[in-house]
Amino acid sequence: MSRIAVASGKGGTGKTTVAVALALALSKKEALLQFVDCDVEEPNADLLLKPEMAGEEPVAISIPEVDETRCTACGKCKDICEYNAVAVVKDKALIFENLCHGCGGCSLVCPENAISEKKKVIGTVSAGRKDAILFLKGTLNVGEPMATPVIREVKARARTDVITILDAPPGTACPVIATVKDCDYCLLVTEPTPFGLYDLDLMVRVVRELGIPAGLVINKDDDWSVNIEEYASAHNVPVLMKIPFSREIASLYSRGIPLNQTDRAWDEEFHRLYGKVENEICQNQLK
Repeated sequence: MSRIAVASGKGGTGKTTVAVALALALSKKEALLQFVDCDVEEPNADLLLKPEMAGEEPVAISIPEVDETRCTACGKCKDICEYNAVAVVKDKALIFENLCHGCGGCSLVCPENAISEKKKVIGTVSAGRKDAILFLKGTLNVGEPMATPVIREVKARARTDVITILDAPPGTACPVIATVKDCDYCLLVTEPTPFGLYDLDLMVRVVRELGIPAGLVINKDDDWSVNIEEYASAHNVPVLMKIPFSREIASLYSRGIPLNQTDRAWDEEFHRLYGKVENEICQNQLK
């Protein structure tokens, strides 16, 4: 079943609006589908979908712990760490937990077996359901710097036998790559502004580097959209949908109401969008 990521390269373009509306539209015809909120630093899709939550589980990473009675300060743990999470100062190995990525390399190379591992909880994964939509959400604990392990965990718990829509974080950094890297298609949501175009270009480069086919949704469509369309044409990115710059849609969103909850005509629009995505996926597989 298709895994469709909805990304933006920029915050505030409306990717959650698009992802939620697509899921709601498909739920009217699909027996079951899945929504995965990977924007773990600020997940908010549940405010629109309003699923009934069934509980949460912690997400933990392994971080090193040094036994000072065995440590000889040889520095091998420091040398292998690519993230500068280990330092040797005054014949003592120091661990900077917020820099550690939990790879376990330092414990493997320690000749004195002075480094063991302990678990550190950095977030949670929550599950729920809204009618035919299975809902998963990752949440990074406040103050934690690494979102990627939580994203990996929430994706690992997702089913693979149903259509899956993944709401990606904004930007183009590691959390976005962790979200979209194994998806069948990436819907890029942009807004017709210079900032929107600049960040769209960054995101197009990311998906091209990852080899993921992508199409474009222009949100808040207005006269400046011609610049987005010219870019899309020049870079062979299909424009699959436009959503008008509408005070009514913005007002609905501000109250946590998806745009197709009050206007059912949008359901057909998003069904057409999904049909175009499936067609793009098929064409890409035939290449």
